[in-house]
Amino acid sequence: MVRVLFLCALLAVGVHAQDARHSGVVDSNERDFVVDQVLAKLRASYIREDVARTIEADIRARQKAGNYDHLTDAGQFIEALTRDLQTTSGDKHLRVDFFADPESGHPLPSRDCLFVNIASLTGNVGYIKLDAFLPPGLCGETVAAAMTLVAGRDALILDLRDNTGGDPLMVAFMSSYFFAAPVHLEDVYERRTNVTVESWTLPFVPGPKFVGRPVFVLTSPRTFSGAEEFAYNLQMLKRAVVVGETSGGGAHPASAERIGAYFQVSVPVARYINPASRTNWEGKGVEPDIRAREALAVQTAYRAALKDVIERLTSPKERDAAQRQIDALTKVIDAAS
Repeated sequence: MVRVLFLCALLAVGVHAQDARHSGVVDSNERDFVVDQVLAKLRASYIREDVARTIEADIRARQKAGNYDHLTDAGQFIEALTRDLQTTSGDKHLRVDFFADPESGHPLPSRDCLFVNIASLTGNVGYIKLDAFLPPGLCGETVAAAMTLVAGRDALILDLRDNTGGDPLMVAFMSSYFFAAPVHLEDVYERRTNVTVESWTLPFVPGPKFVGRPVFVLTSPRTFSGAEEFAYNLQMLKRAVVVGETSGGGAHPASAERIGAYFQVSVPVARYINPASRTNWEGKGVEPDIRAREALAVQTAYRAALKDVIERLTSPKERDAAQRQIDALTKVIDAAS
């Protein structure tokens, strides 16, 4: 079974304790070693073999032209190499990283699991700002607690404007709260194994589900990878309305491949295939159903949620309060337009 992965923003590093700290200075031999290893790993595993060949031809031409010869600083070298790899491939998941201290890795996630804000807005609309999809084994209980807090709301806004992705298992886990029964989210095809694996929502999740009520997902150009996966799947299944700006456009899950003690390349090894669209958002991003500048995305989604909620309110007092909030939001949106 394909096991994909923490995506680029969340990849971790583990190394042997005997590796010493790198000086940060790279010579021609080390640069050549990194380039050779990156290209070899792309030939072996990159999701599109034809693109891997194109990348190799381009990088070799830049190398021959001496484009990297003056880059003795490791950070500047991997920045230039990453920029060239992404320019040629158009793939934002493809990147090279450098770790001066191979034992440092990345910090563990905070206890809030990057649930930045959970609130109940006027009109009984829930709001959750989530900035990463960390693994269910670490953050499943936090998800359940967050969903319990918004369980009684009549509509829900999920703010993914600063969410750069994470673990696909968490994407499936959290998606499961919005469907009464299991649904087919997507397929994941991996080139090196030639295997396609289906991803479905789970039949059971802890705590209450949020079904039969509207969901609005906020996106921005920073929304990337697993966050796009979540938004795109719910959009294709007609389960959520996407509000905001077009997302970053990364639909190739990446695998972290070590290069010696100090370097790492994130190799996009798979691609998502949505069962409804038969494609994905790679290079295009997730297009919003309601387009709004990201600075107005919350207000726009909140107004849309209230317009849905007000149709189901029976109390004149509650309807009046909701309408006043709609009018106030409209003034804000119009003034900023």
